[in-house]
Amino acid sequence: MEDLETWLERVYQADGDLDQLETLYDEWASDYDQQLWASGNPYIAIATGMVGRHIQDYSARILDAGCGTGNMAQVLHQMGYRNIEGLDPSSGMLAIAHKKEIYQQLHQLYLDTHIDLPRASYDGVVAAGVLTHGHAPPESLDGILEIAREGAVIVFSLSLIAFEDYGFKQKIEQLEDGGAWQKLDQSLLFRTYPFSEKEAHLRHWVLAYRKC
Repeated sequence: MEDLETWLERVYQADGDLDQLETLYDEWASDYDQQLWASGNPYIAIATGMVGRHIQDYSARILDAGCGTGNMAQVLHQMGYRNIEGLDPSSGMLAIAHKKEIYQQLHQLYLDTHIDLPRASYDGVVAAGVLTHGHAPPESLDGILEIAREGAVIVFSLSLIAFEDYGFKQKIEQLEDGGAWQKLDQSLLFRTYPFSEKEAHLRHWVLAYRKC
């Protein structure tokens, strides 16, 4: 079994090649849960905490965007949320997510400027561990806003590197200045993989916005 750092290196080396990434995540799926939880990455805990703070209706329709094997939704389900859908391009990841029996629907789709789902459909969108270079570009925030209802809460994680170097800072500011959404919350900066010497430089936030 390859370790987490080896998988991360393979993902980084794919450099946004969608076919290669889909294959990698399909291969990683069987070990993903164990390695994710063992990594010490706190983004699931922080993101689910923000959902609980800002979406208090347990029947709210929530999209877990970039759901992978369903770790985020598994915690949300344990918190009482029952109307959750998942989106991910990897069939291998979705197969494991399906076995957890926590999603109302699963959609094999990419995040991008347009997402092939009905407009204004969701009361909340969670995108944790997916908005970054080579996975979902800054324009994915346009797609997320398109499928979110007015007043919907959008919770997402974002690395410092993606914010500063890959266009997310500019996109977030453009959406704020244009009145598309307003900021609700932001965590402190945290170490993404606190048990990894190789990835010790990585830092993330979790942010929450409301669609206007």
